[in-house]
Amino acid sequence: MRDADDGELVEVLAEGSERALATIYERHRRPVYAQAYAVLAARADAEEVLQDTFLTLWQKRRQIRLVGGSTLPWLLVTARHLSRNRRRSRARRAAVALPEEVPDLAGDPAALVARRELAAVLEEASARLEPLDREILQLCLIEGMSYREAAARLESTHATVRNRLSRARKSVRLRLESEIERGSG
Repeated sequence: MRDADDGELVEVLAEGSERALATIYERHRRPVYAQAYAVLAARADAEEVLQDTFLTLWQKRRQIRLVGGSTLPWLLVTARHLSRNRRRSRARRAAVALPEEVPDLAGDPAALVARRELAAVLEEASARLEPLDREILQLCLIEGMSYREAAARLESTHATVRNRLSRARKSVRLRLESEIERGSG
């Protein structure tokens, strides 16, 4: 099986051959892992995406269409999508995680309520953004990436990231201003 090309392997795989899957895995696991790691920058997450990618290959084995006679393009696209989904999921979990420090509740209760209301408004405003804008906001403002770094991670351009971040900031700012006016009016 190791000498078979990907086209032959996919044909045998479609019939349910686990040996064909194992051969494809051995042949392409390194670039698939590298793709996942490039997006996630976390070894454990990249390994899970690697496994999920080949599980998806197995589940969709009868639907695979090769590009250029290789399964690698399909595997890389699948790994990229799974990685982005995992990163978004990780960001959502981090957004709702409990703070590391418990606020001093003995302090000014009005200030505490105001901070909580502001946090809720910010979260609601960012939730209303398009997913890509929300991701750019997360990468540039929360994680501190430059426009170029975010563009590379998102496979986009510097200008697109800059423009979408500007639009996202404006949207969040307008939402905050609206809430402030409503609260003081």
